[in-house]
Amino acid sequence: MKKVFLAIIIMIAFSFSSVAQISFAPQVGYSWSYGVVGAELQFNHFAFAGGYFPTKMPGSGEPLSSFSGAIIYYSGNQGYSTYGYYTSIAYASAGYRYEESYNGGAWTGNIIEPMTIVNGGVYGASNSIIFKAGVGYGWCEYGGAFTFEVTMGYRLFVSKGNL
Repeated sequence: MKKVFLAIIIMIAFSFSSVAQISFAPQVGYSWSYGVVGAELQFNHFAFAGGYFPTKMPGSGEPLSSFSGAIIYYSGNQGYSTYGYYTSIAYASAGYRYEESYNGGAWTGNIIEPMTIVNGGVYGASNSIIFKAGVGYGWCEYGGAFTFEVTMGYRLFVSKGNL
């Protein structure tokens, strides 16, 4: 998995032109890839995002935190008022959670595993607001699951400059 992320980062680095549009946007919503609260830093068509997702164990309800990071490709450049498609690959630190209970006893066998998540969807961007909706699939050693996401962000700045 580390090799996949490294290859993606190298492709992104070589795809930057000498003048890049950069934007930064905090965001909220529901996403295993971007968190419930997170932020995104975009360079032209590519973006890096990270976030926090408060969750809980499925049986006992014990609180748990999941942190995520994603690399996103946008079909259009969000620096302008536009809409389009996006795809992403992400990592969620507590994406898979499992517990079991025998005959109504205590919850045991806690398994918490990171998940790799691939998403795709649509986005719309005005001068300041970014809205995304998509679906995806996450997997790890113990299983997989379909996921969906709906997020909204507020672009704090958009700049053009030399990288």
